[in-house]
Amino acid sequence: MRPTVRALVRQAPLGLRLLDPTTRTDEPLSWVHSSDLVDPSPFVASSTMLLTTGSQFGADASQGDYDAWVGRVVGAGVVALGFGAGVHRPQTPVELVLAASAHGVPVVEVPWRTPFIAVARWAADQLAEEARERDRWTLRAQRAVSVAAIGDGGLGAVLRVLGEQLGGSVVLHGTEVSVGQEASVGSGVPLGSDAAVDRGPVEAEVARLVRRGARAGSTVTVPGAVVSLQTLGRRDGLRGVLAVRTPGELDTAARAVLTSVVALAEVTLERDVARLRGQRELWRQVWSLLVAGQVEVARAITRSVGVGIAAGPVVVALAAPPRDSPDRATEAVERLAAGRPDVFVALVDGRLAVLAGDGAVDLVALAAAHGLRIGVSDVTDLDHLAGAAAQAGRALAVATSSGSAAPQAAEEAVVTWASLAAGGLVAALWSEGAAELASARLGPVLALPDGDELLACCRRWLEHNGAWDPAARSLGLHRHSLRARVDKVEAALGLPLDGFAGRAELWALLQAAGAGAGAGGTVAGGDSGPR
Repeated sequence: MRPTVRALVRQAPLGLRLLDPTTRTDEPLSWVHSSDLVDPSPFVASSTMLLTTGSQFGADASQGDYDAWVGRVVGAGVVALGFGAGVHRPQTPVELVLAASAHGVPVVEVPWRTPFIAVARWAADQLAEEARERDRWTLRAQRAVSVAAIGDGGLGAVLRVLGEQLGGSVVLHGTEVSVGQEASVGSGVPLGSDAAVDRGPVEAEVARLVRRGARAGSTVTVPGAVVSLQTLGRRDGLRGVLAVRTPGELDTAARAVLTSVVALAEVTLERDVARLRGQRELWRQVWSLLVAGQVEVARAITRSVGVGIAAGPVVVALAAPPRDSPDRATEAVERLAAGRPDVFVALVDGRLAVLAGDGAVDLVALAAAHGLRIGVSDVTDLDHLAGAAAQAGRALAVATSSGSAAPQAAEEAVVTWASLAAGGLVAALWSEGAAELASARLGPVLALPDGDELLACCRRWLEHNGAWDPAARSLGLHRHSLRARVDKVEAALGLPLDGFAGRAELWALLQAAGAGAGAGGTVAGGDSGPR
């Protein structure tokens, strides 16, 4: 501990006497200095104890003179005074004690037999012992961190030990963090429930450091604590931001330990990234083997690394991670396969391929929890994965579509091949490209003032198998009025509608584009009577 006046006056060999015990005697001292200058304030530092023999005070010095002198030195950072009795004055002037007490500053009387250098040496010894103790603490802390690093706990254990050694808490933020959002790379010790109200400023600063994309450190002061932030990784390749919450600012020793942990964390994260990259490539190759029908080869590879492949009835699911946080969602899906013989996950061209036993994974809950869009195949077996993968891919195309002309199933996060098949061939083959093509082909009709109405009439006519009378009655039109509308569409598209081929193409275009799907009853603006 740093020296204090309370500890100083307890040193019996020095024979010091505290003149006002009501003052602040527990202020830590940074040094002990002596001066008889009228104004020594330019030569003292913060938290200094100043010793004087009082030669600067004349015999006629007033209380105001003492007050002014004490005010100057206290303003410069002096937190304690010592008066050498028997040099110029037989004892400490009462005026000096009163002036110092008004500021809460203790005054210690130093007897004639005790040289000022003895007081300064004691303080220097205490400061040196404090520095040595901090050095010893640094070695102990770094040893504890090293032991944690070579254990089974990984980076999470290292961060836990760091928090314990610093008397605070630690969290490792990922590079996807934004305001109001926290991500974890590896494992970390949370900032704690007591820090929940302080997360806003901390996460805002984390987001700023991440956006900057360079190696940097900063501190955020919150009520009752200081949060030290340090980026991890190379410039333009950040792996995360380490946040350390402690009661006060970190000193040199604590920063040395933090620096060593930052270096260790960077190496660990880079190693983990390289290992994850290699693992993902291996699983991608295994997936290729499975789809190619090389099931036994794939099994042999996964068995050698302790990963299983489901046997019996399986489903294939292809998942698209959300654009705002793809890494977090990808990791969440990959964790599904950890220690499970009935689930296999591979990252393929930015999509997650999931091979699971029938009913082994709640895909709807998974999609809701992580913002995924998922296409699911029918139940199949390992010998027919290529077809199942194609089914899942088609279903995913529908699930990820955002166009208003998409089939209704596209509005759901999870789309199954069964739901597409139930909608017919056109629905099963639907894609955004098909919708765009259909909209472009129907463009000449849609450009007409009554284009939507014309297409709605054509849809109803086709739904009635091209029969004029029942279609016209359902629309509230005269059969000749309906025929005129169909003829208008035929002319605009240049598509003969008097035969099956033309009518089939128009039906496919309407289905793909979703045009007029909401029409029903009578034509907009019409009445119920025939026209």
